[in-house]
Amino acid sequence: MSVADSLQNFVLAYCEEVGGLIERPAFGLADVLLPDEVAHRLGTEPLVRLAFTEETAAAHPEATHLTYGHPLLDEIEEDMRGRGLALRRYVNQVRLERPGLFQLIKDELAFPNAWLQPLEGAVEAPQICYYVRFNFKVALVTDEKQEELASVLMNLHTGQPAWELEAQEILPLESEYRLRPMHEAPPAWQPELPLHSPERLTWLQEEAGRTVAFKLVPTIQALQQRTARRLELDRARLEAFYDDTAADLERRLARTEDEARQASLKEKLAFARLERERKLADVEAKYRLRIHLELINTVLISQPKIALQARVENRYASAQPTFFWDPLLHRVEPPLCQVCGRPAPWVYLCANGHLADEDCILHCAFCKRVFCALCKDDVGACAVCGKPLCVHSQIRCPVCGRVTCQEHIGACHRE
Repeated sequence: MSVADSLQNFVLAYCEEVGGLIERPAFGLADVLLPDEVAHRLGTEPLVRLAFTEETAAAHPEATHLTYGHPLLDEIEEDMRGRGLALRRYVNQVRLERPGLFQLIKDELAFPNAWLQPLEGAVEAPQICYYVRFNFKVALVTDEKQEELASVLMNLHTGQPAWELEAQEILPLESEYRLRPMHEAPPAWQPELPLHSPERLTWLQEEAGRTVAFKLVPTIQALQQRTARRLELDRARLEAFYDDTAADLERRLARTEDEARQASLKEKLAFARLERERKLADVEAKYRLRIHLELINTVLISQPKIALQARVENRYASAQPTFFWDPLLHRVEPPLCQVCGRPAPWVYLCANGHLADEDCILHCAFCKRVFCALCKDDVGACAVCGKPLCVHSQIRCPVCGRVTCQEHIGACHRE
């Protein structure tokens, strides 16, 4: 993501949250109608056209070219701080019905080693789900300081970035809840942390910080390339200076026979070498990248989704996960892998009843059972061929006590 994209996402997210209306007539261009009181706080007209790239600004000279350091951006940042650390917004404009949801789940998700079956008595029901938008001020510090504003939307239930939702040009956010009361969806990851607890929000903020760093990778790489060249030049200058200094002292030391003079020169040479290492360490520290995140504010966004519990089963195990239909994105949300916490559109059922993605499973080479990484103690290896064996397929040699497969019974202790 470019600097212009990051800035655009941040500013337009702010405009949504304050109740502004946004139109996107062209790439890098936005027409924003702000509420009168917001426009007054920012010191601008209610209707403003914003350009986020140099090319767009050149093509639309009537637009305000918004870049870092622009007074309007400073006013937006101050307004966000002034409105408090935590705000609430609601998504009300969604349809809370999805006929045929069970079949849709079967169509959109894959269960390579299991079957999806309807659960008796399970019905589709709307539940409230939450996202948290974290707005950060980011400082990238080397020998120079580069500041940016970054916004990231996180799923409070899963701890995952909401990339698809964040990619939506406009979210239908409102300041009041206008739907009927409904239950909250439970945490899907880190269930020991209550949904609205400070501990869960702290954990989510840390995940958001890592996501911001990931989004800033192109900017960080460009900055590191620039500083690497300056570091190289400074190191070469210091090394040349101290090499010359050491060479001069060594020449003078070789020419003198006076013991006192020799002691003095040796002391100066040792000091020069220590000073060289200290200066080189200082210059390394000067150009070392440091990332500082300052939380400006957060926005808790409530959105209803449609939940349906179903059964995933095979001949060895079964599970009863709850699946969610997102009426805003019009898709079934993949369940989370119970090992790594990532969304898993390809869902394997572990022989002990866990759901896992294909990167977190082990296959028994003989009975073909699937075990997730949480159950790795149930999977060993044949002492002869090394193939993975689950506890149901292992044969322990009565002579040496080692585990083998059926093909290599007795071969483990032969010469």
